[in-house]
Amino acid sequence: MSKTKKARKPRYESPHHAHIGRLMTLVGYFGLLLLIINWFSWIAPPEQVPRSLTIAGLAIPLLFPLRGIIHARRYTHQWVGFLSMLYFIIGVDVWFNQQAIEQLLGMSMVLFSLLLMVGSSMYSRYTPTPPELRKPVEDK
Repeated sequence: MSKTKKARKPRYESPHHAHIGRLMTLVGYFGLLLLIINWFSWIAPPEQVPRSLTIAGLAIPLLFPLRGIIHARRYTHQWVGFLSMLYFIIGVDVWFNQQAIEQLLGMSMVLFSLLLMVGSSMYSRYTPTPPELRKPVEDK
């Protein structure tokens, strides 16, 4: 059997969809960061663990992609969606296992993490691949 390589389908690039994805990413990212800082500082601080430890444990991982998010780097948007799933899990846990105000905070965390994930996926899907990363298609 001979293997024939099919020509790659060109990537569909849409600046409009990429812009919407970028806005969703920024709202989700900065909303999540502000929510965590406000939640564990003033709204409902933890009673058994120091505030600084909780804030550091949840906010510091969000600071790693900050530069790439601000500069609209496609690669950062590609992997930040995986990071958002950690906050999605925490939000769902708080939403279903806490009372009153913390349920609302859990719902907010779920909303912001989903915005971050969907927005970053949209942005990385609808932006063009940089020329140095494109692989040429071999013709036979």
